[in-house]
Amino acid sequence: MRTASPDLAGKFRSIVARVGATFRAQREIEARRALQRYRHLLEQPHETLPLNEIIPVSNEEDSPGHAHGSDARERAAGHPAFEGA
Repeated sequence: MRTASPDLAGKFRSIVARVGATFRAQREIEARRALQRYRHLLEQPHETLPLNEIIPVSNEEDSPGHAHGSDARERAAGHPAFEGA
């Protein structure tokens, strides 16, 4: 069986090392571009947004039953609620 010469094996390793270095450099460039592109998403907000404020839920008047002129308590008491078309 024939084996590769040490010189040929060294050249192959050199080529593989250069290709690997090129891939690493390309990944570094792409990572920098991604950081620049999405920097606005990574920055800390300058002021606190009012997301934690308590927002009042709806009143009884806002419920769908009141919008159609019926009362949910009447339906619960056994009175059928027929709505006109």
